[in-house]
Amino acid sequence: MPLVLAVTAVTGITQAQAQDVPPSAAAADTALAQDGAPADEPTQDIVVTGSRLQAAGFTAPTPTTMLGIEAIATRAPVSVSEVINRLPAVRNSVSPSANQRQFGGGTSPVDLRGLGPVRTLTLVDGNRFTPTLEDGTVDTSLIPVGLIERIDVVTGGASAAYGSDAVAGVVNFVLAKKLSGVRMSAQAGITERGDGATQSLNLAAGTAFAGGRGHVIAGVDVTRSEGVGIILNREFGQLMPGQITYGTARAAGTPALGLVTGVNYSTQSVGGLITAGPLRGQAFAPDGSTYPFQYGTVYSNLMVGGSNPGSEVFHWPIQTPLNRVAALGRVEYELTDGVTASLVGSYGRTQADTYTGYNQSSFIISRDNAYLPAATRAAMIANNLQTITVGRLLTENGGVPQRNTFETWRVVGGLSGRLGSKWSWDTSAQYGESQNEFRFLSQVIPANYRAAVNAVRDASGNIVCGPIATNPNLTPAQRLQVQPGCVPINIFGQGAPSAAALSYIAPETYHAWTNRRLVLAANLRGSPFATWAGDVQVAVGGEARRDELIATSDPLSLAAIAAAANYGAYRGRVNVTEFYGEVGVPLARDMAFAQSLELNGAVRRTDYSTSGAVTTWKVGLTYEPISAIRLRGTWSRDIRAPNLSELFAYTGSGVSVNSTVNPFNNQTGALATSSNGNPNLKPEVAKTKSAGIVFQPDWTWARGLKLSADYFDIDVRGLITQVAGTQVIARCYAGETVYCPQIQFDSSTFGIANVQQLSFNLNRLRTRGLDFELAYRLPLPESAGRLDLRMLATRILELRTYDRGTVIERAGSLANGGLPEWVATADLTYAIDGFSSTLSGRYTQAAINDVTRIGPDDPNYNAALPNSVNINKFPSAVYVDLNLQQRITAGGTEFTVFGLVENLFDKAPPTFAATGILTGNPYDLIGRRYKLGARVQF
Repeated sequence: MPLVLAVTAVTGITQAQAQDVPPSAAAADTALAQDGAPADEPTQDIVVTGSRLQAAGFTAPTPTTMLGIEAIATRAPVSVSEVINRLPAVRNSVSPSANQRQFGGGTSPVDLRGLGPVRTLTLVDGNRFTPTLEDGTVDTSLIPVGLIERIDVVTGGASAAYGSDAVAGVVNFVLAKKLSGVRMSAQAGITERGDGATQSLNLAAGTAFAGGRGHVIAGVDVTRSEGVGIILNREFGQLMPGQITYGTARAAGTPALGLVTGVNYSTQSVGGLITAGPLRGQAFAPDGSTYPFQYGTVYSNLMVGGSNPGSEVFHWPIQTPLNRVAALGRVEYELTDGVTASLVGSYGRTQADTYTGYNQSSFIISRDNAYLPAATRAAMIANNLQTITVGRLLTENGGVPQRNTFETWRVVGGLSGRLGSKWSWDTSAQYGESQNEFRFLSQVIPANYRAAVNAVRDASGNIVCGPIATNPNLTPAQRLQVQPGCVPINIFGQGAPSAAALSYIAPETYHAWTNRRLVLAANLRGSPFATWAGDVQVAVGGEARRDELIATSDPLSLAAIAAAANYGAYRGRVNVTEFYGEVGVPLARDMAFAQSLELNGAVRRTDYSTSGAVTTWKVGLTYEPISAIRLRGTWSRDIRAPNLSELFAYTGSGVSVNSTVNPFNNQTGALATSSNGNPNLKPEVAKTKSAGIVFQPDWTWARGLKLSADYFDIDVRGLITQVAGTQVIARCYAGETVYCPQIQFDSSTFGIANVQQLSFNLNRLRTRGLDFELAYRLPLPESAGRLDLRMLATRILELRTYDRGTVIERAGSLANGGLPEWVATADLTYAIDGFSSTLSGRYTQAAINDVTRIGPDDPNYNAALPNSVNINKFPSAVYVDLNLQQRITAGGTEFTVFGLVENLFDKAPPTFAATGILTGNPYDLIGRRYKLGARVQF
């Protein structure tokens, strides 16, 4: 798509390239982002996130986008992810509205470049934040929105400056350090359809003390979101879109797979459905009576058409309900004229209540089952049937209801100061801890369920569970998994199971983990000498870090006998020491061939207690042939060290992969696997290259214009990848002996007791693309107000995974970690006096859904192929938002009232978007929604 078309998809993000200008200009850009008017004088130096250097005259070569406080306020966010996820360089892979089918939803880490959240480093005031999830990523919901002054996004490798995880880039949340008085914001929101209600309150206060030598600031955010229900609550969901498999015996011209509407279950119903024999098609009503099931066209366990009331295939929330509290306090004091001490404490807690799809089971029911309705028993006798097969959808427990809680606290103490006029230093110590839990309030234990279904009468006529040894629904392995205290269950009719039976077959399970982080750091920056072209800038520093992860689970999960989410228990620790140095050297200034020419270089040596030492580096150059044009480029070596989960995680054996062939004896059986960490993992290594141009003309009509275009190339080698159990067997059999120790052979018929699924440094991941940024203040007469345009766009040229000779290109796709080729955002803001209006939107280019499939749009399409599908391309989308703000003075106090309409035109998503895209869904599934609120400062 041409850039000009991307610009016309008017969407909203305010940004400034603070990194590419001296601190004085950067401060002016910051002021522009915050209040929409240029600042007359900078108030303070800005430490630019992409570099450790700080001094006037230095321009770093790494592209950095800055979102000011006004850009954040325009979105009226209840969580900062609502701002970050709109950036074209960020994939909305995980958030309360993007993970409707995943266990443990409710968090919002950042995923730059679509390389995975583990390859994006999240900082708060330049320091690593306490990890939230087991993979070491940070839930940005725990950062108080009301205290964020700006957000710096470095879209390129930055490991030399900040260490591991900065492969895709860095997101740094810069919080307020000084505030006089009180500022408060309150808002509420709701969707067009009356759901998704949210309420949010932000409160911050600050004051100076000790004659101005000290300052204290505190703030708190409180948010409640009721979430949005299942997709059947939306018009597109009521079409019941889904995917069916036509099978090998399909008619000529019919593809292997079909995305169709009217999809429902054909082998289960909410009250039970007889699925075989002469009684097939009899379904059980709530009172136990039967009625004829209305079949559509049946495809295995699904059907198209027919009727199966209450059996929602798509029992997934569109948006996860969330309660959130985030608080922070900061105090600083000037001990001397050159030394300042500071102490920061923060606390955050989020609770997400969600659920997944219903349990689907099939049972053999004997004629003497104690709960079998009399009419059905009579029909079995009449047809000389000893057993029937009943498919049951368990709706009575609400699917798998979950309560996911994330709680983090953190303390940072530091000293900072200046040495003369050209040097500054800082030291800090921080300790943080997060206590997190996935609690599954009703998790089905298949062995218990199958034992409880076999209900019989004992000698006294009481209904009890039948003998385990002769239960036809239990496999030999499941007979060993049945828990004591069996409570028989009645599955005939929705609502028939008793509360006691539900508690037995679907008890509460949990998985909890604790992250602990201790960091000691020191930095020194300044200018040791000057050349004829200007001051040489240096920065040096070191850090010692200890990360610890402790995970626990309930006994049922540890035994791996739950239907899903069988997490393990383990603990691990890594100690890290690192030292870095960075230098900025001006090579030319005000010459005939160069307005300026500067060289930037950085190196970091990091030693991990688990994987040894590694070196990262960066070399960059900026060149201004004339004042209106700046050329920039970088080349860097970046790393991502394996996280503690990848090193030490363990889940117990018992997860079965059915119908697996053991090539060593040609026997077929159920494969038990366990997922284990691999302490021998090494860091992933990335080579990153970028090159760009910045255009800032000084022509009279274009003095408010800034344009930039940057090329990026990130090539990650030694990608940490988990090898599935079936692949472990196949690779060992093929002679790759490194995999053989993971297989536990035994004397059973199948011959394999368990396979360990380990992660290895195997694959390669590469992405290339272009970033475009535009900022322009249109020339208007002063009395006519101001009109500002901001635009960001990203073009993905390549997003490839290399796996053992197989190359998968996911640029221009959506499913399985793909990215659309073009994404653009911009906003158009008009302001006059105390009124402002921002028209925003987001453009996503049409894309293939799944690159592993072939649809009619592909020139190689052939319906006879096993991966053919009738629809494999989703349309482009433009979503438009409108923000209005008005300042009002009442009683000597100035208020700002604001309103935001998101998805202004109520644009519906493609019919199959919610069911066809698991994560990273670029489409709006909620529809038009409104926010209304007010801000005040006094």
